[in-house]
Amino acid sequence: MSKSISRKDFLKNMAKGMAGCSLGALSTTACAQWLNSSPQFPCRMLGPSRELGHKLRDGLVSPSNSTALGAKEVVIVGGGMAGLSAGWWLKRNGFSDFVILELEKKVGGNSVSGANQYSAYPWGAHYVPIANQESEYVRLLFEELNVIARFDKSGLPFYDELYLCHEPQERLFKDGRFQEGLVPKRGLQKEEEQEIGRFFDRMINFRNSTGSDGKLAFAIPLDLSSQDPEFIKLDKISMADWLHENHFRSKPLAWYVNYCCRDDYGSLSQNVSAWAGVHYFAGRRGHAANAELNSVVTWPEGNGFIVNKLKDKLRDHITAKALVTQIDDQDQIMEDGVGKDSAKLDRRAKTTYLRSDTNKFYSIESDFVIFAAPRFVAMHVLKQLEKPPIDHHDLSYAPWMVANVSLKRIPDATGVPLAWDNVSFYSNSLGYVCATHQEITTREKPTVITYYYPLSDSDPVTSRQQLYDASSQIWSQRIVKDLESMHPGIGNEIISMDLWPWGHGMIRPSVGFIWGGVRQKMKDTLGNIVFAHSDMSGMSNFEEAQYHGVEAAKHVLKVTSGRQRNGA
Repeated sequence: MSKSISRKDFLKNMAKGMAGCSLGALSTTACAQWLNSSPQFPCRMLGPSRELGHKLRDGLVSPSNSTALGAKEVVIVGGGMAGLSAGWWLKRNGFSDFVILELEKKVGGNSVSGANQYSAYPWGAHYVPIANQESEYVRLLFEELNVIARFDKSGLPFYDELYLCHEPQERLFKDGRFQEGLVPKRGLQKEEEQEIGRFFDRMINFRNSTGSDGKLAFAIPLDLSSQDPEFIKLDKISMADWLHENHFRSKPLAWYVNYCCRDDYGSLSQNVSAWAGVHYFAGRRGHAANAELNSVVTWPEGNGFIVNKLKDKLRDHITAKALVTQIDDQDQIMEDGVGKDSAKLDRRAKTTYLRSDTNKFYSIESDFVIFAAPRFVAMHVLKQLEKPPIDHHDLSYAPWMVANVSLKRIPDATGVPLAWDNVSFYSNSLGYVCATHQEITTREKPTVITYYYPLSDSDPVTSRQQLYDASSQIWSQRIVKDLESMHPGIGNEIISMDLWPWGHGMIRPSVGFIWGGVRQKMKDTLGNIVFAHSDMSGMSNFEEAQYHGVEAAKHVLKVTSGRQRNGA
């Protein structure tokens, strides 16, 4: 008989299988109370450089007399995880003639982080699952950063215990108390328990499946997945429709699957490709000698830990506060009879950028450009090309609000004690992660929690407007009210709150996008311009961004090597 299981138990079962209130729907009275009260703590609205980025949208023109800075063999546009990974791979392979141009004051993209006197904390991505066997680049980097400390005799990695997420990892607030895990348990009918068990059985089956092409049905990175029609047909329907068609109709399961889609994709299950929805459960298969299947590594600053390590390695190659305004692709490929990858480059690319601190324009010529910025930016920077890479209207980006809340202490709550990830069954937020969870001290002291709220109830354009229309006061009051539902009195414990709106927080894997023509076109090169970004996967996570960054760097190295072999 199937039974309701936690996500932790689900992962254990998968290992065995291997061997064989809406915040926008508050009452008028409540809204009035919000607006008539002021937070008793300082609150700042921070975030990425929206105004600077909008200069591109508004038609900023690059001057013809920009200051020329000479030449580099490679210019990398964008210092997010894809751009940093491209730089890491180039340097790892002895290639140093490159520069990374980053719009913001510091690199990181949506893995950027911050810190105050209480803790470091993430502004976006905050963990990485232990790496799958096929996630070769992740494993190499983790070895280099000593996240993977060593290997046992059978080849299983030992992860640094300080980085493996400590217990309790997850808890869910439901029916007045916290339970372990995020799969609803309390108050379930027998039929609901059986359905949840049947759902996880299906996910285990997907996880262990391979296609007729011999590839894993769901791999990380996703481009390594099987393209067997049996599996990719899931991309043609939504995750919500897949649940319905397979007779998964209980409300607790629907809530959980919807939560997972909003958590990883910033989108409701009714708008997420079923292939992407299944991938959330079936894609992770990482093994370690000292951790349970599908454990995660995390740090107080989240994936900012990885960013900071890569930044240290690439410090001499990074130019921040650099808004790339135009790329002139001057390449004319002259086939020399030995194939495209070793073609001679007759002319170079010219990249023009605006330094936001000096308001001056500069330009760099290069043999290659690795365009690692979000793909919707390309239409503005590459607009002079006769053949734009894709229509940016085919891309959909989820807006988010992230808040880092400094607390004197987290009030006690009924049920399971404080976990790393803390979620409410009744909220449209994703709850919060505790930045100090990895500390080994038991002394009670101030802490920072990172609160995540994807605006997924409306279409992205409407939601983006709602994100920015609400003031810092309104957002802070909404967040406090949400947290109070889990922790009555927590408002009195708040020292400060910082807000970080992400207008284009992550690309959404909408129905038909993963295996559709648009995503495939996004991987095409344009002359000497090579693309790299998690947008090219339709999933905004570390593994996908790193994969495309490394693949772009490998393409450049291959062409460069070919030219050298043929005397170009």
